[in-house]
Amino acid sequence: MILKLLAHPVTPVSHSSRFSSLAWIILPLVAWGFAGWTNSVRVQRVEYTTGLVAEPLKTDPQSPTGFAGGARELIVPEHNNDTYHWIAQTQQMLARGEWRVRHVDYDNAPFGRLVETPSPYRWWLGLIAWLDHTVSGRPLGQSVERAAIFADPLLHVLLMVGAAGFVAWQFGVFPAALFAAGLAMIFPFAAAFIPGAPDDRALSLACGIWSILPLLAGLRARLGVGEQNQSDPAGAGRRATRWFLVAGIAGGLGMWVSVVNQVPILLGIALGGVIATWAARRATSIVSTPPTKENRPKAARVVAMPPSVSNSEQTAASPLHDFTSAWWAWAVAGAATILVACLIEYYPDHLASWQLRVVHPLYGVAWLGLGAGLVQVGTWVQSGRAAWTVRRVVVFVLAIAAIAALPVVMWKLKNDGFLAASVSVSRLVKLPGSAVARSLWAWMIHEGITANVMITVLPILLMLPAGWLILSRRTGALARSAVAIALGPVLVALVIAGQYLSGWSMFDGVALVLLVAATDASARRPVVRWAWGGAVAAVLILGAIQLTPAREKEAKITLNEFELVGLIERDLARWLAKHAGPAGAMVLAPPNETTTLYYYNGLRGLGTLARENEAGIGAAIRMVSASTPEEAKELIDRRGITHLVIPSWDSYLDDYARIGMGQLEGTFLNGLHLWRVPGWLRPVPYQLPVIAGFEGQTVTIFEVVEDQDDAVALSRTAEYFIEMNQLDPAASVAQALRRFPADLGALVARAQVELARGDTVAFAKTIELLRPRLAGNGDRSLLWDRRASLAVVLARSKQTDLARIQVQRCLTDVDETKLRSLNTGALYRLQVLGKAFGLTITDPHLRDLARDLLPDDLRARL
Repeated sequence: MILKLLAHPVTPVSHSSRFSSLAWIILPLVAWGFAGWTNSVRVQRVEYTTGLVAEPLKTDPQSPTGFAGGARELIVPEHNNDTYHWIAQTQQMLARGEWRVRHVDYDNAPFGRLVETPSPYRWWLGLIAWLDHTVSGRPLGQSVERAAIFADPLLHVLLMVGAAGFVAWQFGVFPAALFAAGLAMIFPFAAAFIPGAPDDRALSLACGIWSILPLLAGLRARLGVGEQNQSDPAGAGRRATRWFLVAGIAGGLGMWVSVVNQVPILLGIALGGVIATWAARRATSIVSTPPTKENRPKAARVVAMPPSVSNSEQTAASPLHDFTSAWWAWAVAGAATILVACLIEYYPDHLASWQLRVVHPLYGVAWLGLGAGLVQVGTWVQSGRAAWTVRRVVVFVLAIAAIAALPVVMWKLKNDGFLAASVSVSRLVKLPGSAVARSLWAWMIHEGITANVMITVLPILLMLPAGWLILSRRTGALARSAVAIALGPVLVALVIAGQYLSGWSMFDGVALVLLVAATDASARRPVVRWAWGGAVAAVLILGAIQLTPAREKEAKITLNEFELVGLIERDLARWLAKHAGPAGAMVLAPPNETTTLYYYNGLRGLGTLARENEAGIGAAIRMVSASTPEEAKELIDRRGITHLVIPSWDSYLDDYARIGMGQLEGTFLNGLHLWRVPGWLRPVPYQLPVIAGFEGQTVTIFEVVEDQDDAVALSRTAEYFIEMNQLDPAASVAQALRRFPADLGALVARAQVELARGDTVAFAKTIELLRPRLAGNGDRSLLWDRRASLAVVLARSKQTDLARIQVQRCLTDVDETKLRSLNTGALYRLQVLGKAFGLTITDPHLRDLARDLLPDDLRARL
């Protein structure tokens, strides 16, 4: 029934119809209000989560981040790793006054890595940060984190207002109302613009929409039925050419932002151009075929021309209007924009690169080939065999060669180019509980045909009326061409969305453009508008259900897994940075933690999953998959790694080990899991902050140190297990320490374990073994951290005078490195004993540092 309504002849729109169409303005206003409300709820949650379990940071306007020590505080929703990179690189860009970021040193340590990601999104984030800095007076680095909360929602607002205004200007209020509401409410497209998780995908989606809309405006300018078009066809052609040129520039900017997202849209536009040409040829044959006994219309139809085709559109259908100049303008503008983008982005040092995952002149060459191919196909379809001249055949062959050059180079260089897939392609949206799967089919196999699946794929139904409008004899040339060109990107995007879940956002974006074309082509009568508008509104309401955030009072907010992990990683980064000292740390950790340890406190690492970091990932794989500790040590020393960080909730290092050796067993990493720790690694106890929902998780940290003898290594391991409240492993280590009965440090460690386990009898016996060695000055070569432990053991055994002597020696010999080497419990107990004995660290700086290394609760108790 709806398809028949869509094919009904177009009738003039009355003043009353125009007045009633204004009622549709309410729909986008409601949708925009909904988008504003959801964003405000999400902003409040981001700010609330960021403010949890955190010591206030010291402001430092000279720091790139605006905080002392290069710290940051924003808890990024859903642990969107790309966001961390965008924020850090934008801060680097602003701090150094460089308008392009081509190198970062926080990855692939100590060498750093190349940055290929284009600059436009960093400029957008930097612009919002500069505005915030100007208004608020915050340091510019802090303003970048603030801008990260609002950058994508602001981009969404600009897209909704700008694109909807353009559609209203070119196509009328009703198509604009549906389009604007769709931008705000269709799922998953609208979820690409959430607060606090900025990345370039939002900007890429906006460019994709703007690369198609001007084409539809150009078709209207060329094939429209207005008096101006009839009286000045040459002027109409020039106006169409200008709109195609605008579309080419927008598409070129989209290529600059992301070739991965924009190339499918350009291929879809070319496909749409072919479909439009075929449809126009089909319409021409229908119009021009004289009636015969076989094809004579029924009595009810006394003319061969479909009633929806006006006199001016008869000309548009037969012969086909010449769009040669328009398509050439589109291709040349796109290729020129790509060339200018390459010069701006990579001149002069990186122009020779053949990296095709980013904008490259070869894409401009292929675009020129597309334009030439569309022109030739249009000519041949229109003129048949008469168009097959030698010149046109040569042009067509050159066009094919230009297009083929891109995949050939990708194949020869083994470069994925625009086919490269990032880690995030398997995630549907950046919302809590989002589906994660390799493809649509895998998602449906895993979850079944759920409501989420149905709501996601529901916009596919728009292709049915679009196909009907193209095939129907009642559809005019303008409507048929516009729908055909808009349908092409939808078909290509559907293929991409079937392969990668993240592609559904792009599919929704181009489907909304098709909605504009289909609405403009069919919904002229009030009854059609209400039927069509009601169907669209139903789809949008279902999308709104998916987009609606949970509304909770702050006291009752339940943190999700990614928020909990973000809080833990921020605390870990700050703790590790404090204990590493001014020289900083260089960490080997899973990719997610490598990213966040740098983001939250400037700790450099190896193996983030940035696409330019193949060298860092390879180095991390070789380290954890080493077959011997000696091999691992050589690799670790070569890179200057100072700490190994193994969180219990992230097993990615296990995957690295399997990649390197084919199995986890027998690798260096597996040895660490089994606590076969070499003497050049020292376990460092770190207590996770107490956060509901994250109980039972741990982080194992090893510090790379000078080779320790077995007694020292086991003593420190026993103390580690005590601090981590793992008394059974501590007892096992204490048993192993009995092999060193003459070692004072081993006796101290045994006493610590016995004390922790409440074994007073064994503890008293160990103290009796300790006292003679102290009387004979047997502690003269005792390591500083073992002396601090000895002081505590003596104090607990009520050997006050002996304990005082040890505390005095510790405080006299203390320095910054020794303070940072103590675990939190030992440092606290040393200061408690010093206070009890009336002893203190004489150096004010060291005294302040000793207190600063303690967490807030212990500092307050001290």
